[in-house]
Amino acid sequence: MNKKILCFGDSNVYGFNPLNYGRYSENIRWSGLLKEYFKNEIEIVEQGCNNRTIFKNCLGKNLSGIEILPKYLDESFFGIIFLIGINDTQKIYDFNSSKLEYGMIKLIEISKNISPDIKILILSPVQITDNILQSNFAELFDNESIKKSKQISKIYNKISKENNCDFIDLNSFATTSKIDGLHFDLENHKKIFLKVKEKLENWI
Repeated sequence: MNKKILCFGDSNVYGFNPLNYGRYSENIRWSGLLKEYFKNEIEIVEQGCNNRTIFKNCLGKNLSGIEILPKYLDESFFGIIFLIGINDTQKIYDFNSSKLEYGMIKLIEISKNISPDIKILILSPVQITDNILQSNFAELFDNESIKKSKQISKIYNKISKENNCDFIDLNSFATTSKIDGLHFDLENHKKIFLKVKEKLENWI
């Protein structure tokens, strides 16, 4: 039986397409590319959801990472990849660095309680750009959201070191779409796939 890895997070795991508000196909989104590349060695399980946050979400339990993660994870999983946290910077939520740190640590704890030897890879979301203020997401995000998004990579890097998790800062090589300043285009999904692929090859 192949090893199982869960890709868990928000719309940038789901594969949201900023051009048409649809979903990129498996042969475009980074998690789908992983599924195809590792099909003979690893079962990649995709659980991305548009607008998912770490904490309680006003739109329901399925959009709260902490609440819904145990539904998708069990002891059979060898690893988990997190890409989540950018939606917690929305205007409606009370974001601060301490709260975000607590939330990611909680996701790690949930994962290890379910599968004690699980390998964990944390991906830092790419910072939101000013383009979002002229997009259809301007009602959700503001200038403060942009500032807050710039704190995430430092927080996640610290957490990864302290909790023996692998870490990739997507800001070091990827950029968000100029269409909305939030989601990825085809080229950046490919870049993310290649970086994550390298990390998973070290795991196996």
